[in-house]
Amino acid sequence: MKIRPSKISALLKLSIACFSVLFVTSCGVVPKNYPKNKPFVFETNISVEGNFTNEERGHLESQLENQLEDSMLARTASKFTLKRLLFFHKSLDKPPAFDSSSAVKSIEFMQRLLRSSGYYYGDISYNYTIDTVKDQQRTKVNFIAKPGKLMTLDTVIYKFSKAEIQDIVEKNMKDAQVKKGDAFAKIAMTTERDRLVELFRNSGYLRFTGTDIMGLWDTLDVSLLQPSLDPFEQIDLLEKIKSRQENPTANLEYRFKPGVDTSRLIKFYIGNVTMYPEVTVDSAFTINRTLLLDSGRFKIVYSQDIFNPGFLHRNFYLRHGNLYSQKDLVRTINRYNALGAWKLVSIEPKIRGATDTVDFEARLSPADKYAYSLTLEGTRNQSAITGDLWGMGLNLAFQNRNFARSANNSVTTFRYGIEFGGGRGIQTQTFLLNQNIYFPRFIAPNFIKPSIHFRDNARTIFSFGGGITDRIDYFNQKTINVSWGYQYEWNNKSITFLLPNFEYSVLLPRDSLNALFATNPIYKNQFTDGLILSAIARYNVNWGKPNRLNFFRLNVEQSGVFTGVIKNKFFDTNLYRFIKVEAEISRKMILKKWNDGLAKKVLAMRMMVGIGYELGATENPNKRNNMPFFKSFYAGGPNSMRAWQLRRLGQGSVIKEFNGSGSTPERYGDVQFEGNIEYRFHLFKYAGVKFNGALFTDMGNIWYLKKEAVPATPEEQVAVFKLSRLGTDLAIGMGMGLRVDFSLFILRLDYAYKVKDPSPEPASAYKQNKWFYDFQLFNGTLQLGINYPFVL
Repeated sequence: MKIRPSKISALLKLSIACFSVLFVTSCGVVPKNYPKNKPFVFETNISVEGNFTNEERGHLESQLENQLEDSMLARTASKFTLKRLLFFHKSLDKPPAFDSSSAVKSIEFMQRLLRSSGYYYGDISYNYTIDTVKDQQRTKVNFIAKPGKLMTLDTVIYKFSKAEIQDIVEKNMKDAQVKKGDAFAKIAMTTERDRLVELFRNSGYLRFTGTDIMGLWDTLDVSLLQPSLDPFEQIDLLEKIKSRQENPTANLEYRFKPGVDTSRLIKFYIGNVTMYPEVTVDSAFTINRTLLLDSGRFKIVYSQDIFNPGFLHRNFYLRHGNLYSQKDLVRTINRYNALGAWKLVSIEPKIRGATDTVDFEARLSPADKYAYSLTLEGTRNQSAITGDLWGMGLNLAFQNRNFARSANNSVTTFRYGIEFGGGRGIQTQTFLLNQNIYFPRFIAPNFIKPSIHFRDNARTIFSFGGGITDRIDYFNQKTINVSWGYQYEWNNKSITFLLPNFEYSVLLPRDSLNALFATNPIYKNQFTDGLILSAIARYNVNWGKPNRLNFFRLNVEQSGVFTGVIKNKFFDTNLYRFIKVEAEISRKMILKKWNDGLAKKVLAMRMMVGIGYELGATENPNKRNNMPFFKSFYAGGPNSMRAWQLRRLGQGSVIKEFNGSGSTPERYGDVQFEGNIEYRFHLFKYAGVKFNGALFTDMGNIWYLKKEAVPATPEEQVAVFKLSRLGTDLAIGMGMGLRVDFSLFILRLDYAYKVKDPSPEPASAYKQNKWFYDFQLFNGTLQLGINYPFVL
């Protein structure tokens, strides 16, 4: 059945009109399991009155709502059921019975919140109405909050009787959490007290705690109580009193508590360290040897001797003779935890008698040294070169968490994959072996002096590996790669920099590929031997709230830009000189959760842009106009444009055969744009396995960047990217999917339709860029995938 665009427009307008009617007529709340013929909480409203901005008012109302008693909450859930004529409605299940005492208690909680936020003259009241609907007594409760004027700080004073502590405070005033003009709020004052305690403990005062400090405040100016006979002074006092009533202020002073224990005011210095790096249940009975470092000040007690002593000492940041700092203690504990070689880290201070010296005892429980993982995955790839292929991949990973006895993480991975189909058995075999060693420190020449924060969060990466891909009748490709680089992580961000990155590929074409070379020169330019000497930079960041997650990544790679100055026959023949940039942003919005906090309804979005430019300085003319195929972009498949099979979309709006003379069986490009939106929802649960559904839309394409990459004919040049043709060249697909969640992995089946196809085969040229053309039930594409199609 073919649907004309005019009919689609009419159907779309009718659908929007019907949906609007349904939406307007279905905005009611349906109570269930309510107390019959008794008042129950049907709706609760909180309004804040006063001179507030919309943002301030909304924030206060949200905070006050969190103070409501549970029996004052009317929790509703959105429903969409056939039982109610396909109407959307809100369900109110088991609403609590209305109790005025709960309303009064809620007001008490709200008033405490207002006072702790600086509103000391606020007033909160409530009223309610009861609407009777059959046997329902629907109670609507309204809380009215009048916070009044915000009390602010007029002066903040620090007065500590110990001169050295007073000096520490004054030198760090820029970090103060309370200042003149701030709200006189309990949370801010407590935060400032905690800052002072941390400041003192980082300055040697090991025993100092929050109980040794107090904050004094007054909300009345003492001068206003002084009598005066001068009429002019009396007028000034009356003006001050009036001003205080209109703009209430307070004075705040931090000081030691009366009678503070003088031992809390002793500065401590680091003494000796005793470390037990291999603590187990029986380690106390199997002490093997004791090793002394740093002139006997750092003692290591071994039971198995599995850790390098220099490595243990290097990562302990509390150094003999230094002033005690809580920051250094926390940094040391975090460092040993981050190394991954231990599952439990405990470091305890031991004050040495009546001195100002503190020793430390460190007990570290090792994690399992070795770990293994074995995974099996399935793929489907419809390739014009090799036909309709089904594949299986076996991945084996071996991890050593204490490589070279220094908590270096060594990961060895092996992959074997096969693809079979076309009635001829195995069509493709892949063997990959990679070795990655992660050194938990920044390894560089001594003259490079990174910051402490960088040293704690950086690691060095050394990788090498190789692989063989064998496609029956087409080619045998052997690859080798070696790289050295660094990864730096902080907060929710990470940067990876690889220099150098060495990749070399040897391609041995067979008869079928040679036949393609003869009829399609583009393939000869893409499928070649290749040498890459590059630098790679990657930046990742994630942010947002638990219900609104965001992820962004940026990859930049350049090859041959610096090594291009080296002239020799091998480089001129093999070296690729290019710049490649790739950016991706994803957003995941959790629309509804289960009671256990897991997502029930999710809206996920993604946009990706990539561009690769082969530099004109590339000596080999076969490599000058295209990116190498193993660095090129492609679209289609289970993780991209799902209405198209893998590498069967593009380039641009070109119309070419996938088979035969002059064909392009697999499509690669130098430019890619793609956008995806996916709505995920729960269907049912069976035998502990969750079955989820999805509706999605994909949009994008790939292009060549250089016009020299293709013949200079109008039919071929539409494969080259032009911004003016972007709307025409974009492919659009939409479909539905099933996700079977086994917890460890997700099995994904997607069925998608081509809504707009810019690059069909010549036999279907009449379909090009026609919306919903030949839109039939069984005209879609089935994709099999593992886990979600993009990051979030």
